[in-house]
Amino acid sequence: MTTELDIFQRWNADKRHYDAWGKFIVKTIVEGLSVQIEVPDLFLRLPVKHRLKEDSSLIQKALYRGKNYDRPYDDIEDKVGIRFVVLTSGEISIVENAITHFGDKFWFWEKARDFIEERSDKPWEFGYQSVHYVVRAKAGISIDGNAIPIDIPCEIQIRTLLQHAFSELTHDTIYKPSVKSTPEMMRAAAKAMALIEATDDYFCQVGDLIDASVKSTKEFITILSQHYIDTIGVKPVVTRLDGELIDAYLPLADEISAEDIIVWLNTKRFIEKRIAERRKNFALYSLPAIFLIYFVVGNFPNIAISPGLLTDEELGPIYSDLGLALP
Repeated sequence: MTTELDIFQRWNADKRHYDAWGKFIVKTIVEGLSVQIEVPDLFLRLPVKHRLKEDSSLIQKALYRGKNYDRPYDDIEDKVGIRFVVLTSGEISIVENAITHFGDKFWFWEKARDFIEERSDKPWEFGYQSVHYVVRAKAGISIDGNAIPIDIPCEIQIRTLLQHAFSELTHDTIYKPSVKSTPEMMRAAAKAMALIEATDDYFCQVGDLIDASVKSTKEFITILSQHYIDTIGVKPVVTRLDGELIDAYLPLADEISAEDIIVWLNTKRFIEKRIAERRKNFALYSLPAIFLIYFVVGNFPNIAISPGLLTDEELGPIYSDLGLALP
């Protein structure tokens, strides 16, 4: 028979493995996200960190909460857990892809809960929503000299910001036996969840409309960013200023394509050197939109100052590089 002491001793011996395993999973998934999106820190709405289960919570779950585990210690899959919080339900699949594709050489994965499937099975119910995965280490994983035991589990939760707020408010009371729920409490929670689901639908619709409106600008930035990598040798820093500069300066160039700008840049390779020299000290030169600024100054010098987004001090060196006088 498993006792509290048995679990406590095993947990103390295993904590270092679970701690290393949790850190490694966070790092691997965030790296997978960085391949799919520009800035993972902006995509994720809360900081991501792993958490180890508290000793008392582990013992209670193993022995006293009616789980009826065959192996009370081994069957608990959330001894280490990680939570990813995104803005809308449409973004959950991006995190899922990082789990199932970018981490598959390190772990086996199983989707333990999917609120989309639950919603389809019981469309008339509005309850706690989340996507849960359990990942288990494959053989031969070593992290900083720490050999990770094969099959060691970690639970990963993926939620929207609204789902997370709902969970923080209700999950410790309504869905756990520590507090007796009432019909009024359950009804209010169901109404809140229905409103959250409707709000998420509207958020997704707004996001789709915004994405459609900025699609051409994003594509323009993507092409210039790749040229920045190819010529400067590092990734550019993409910010909102890129979009503002493109909106302001692209009309001055008769809506020329990014490819045409690159063709022009290839005839003036000295520009790459100037950007590389200044990028560490001047933020403007770390942006992919800097290529557009050079193009507009070089081809339309008399009107390049008209948008007013850049000061004479910022534009002066670009005019000088191109052998032109600032108007």
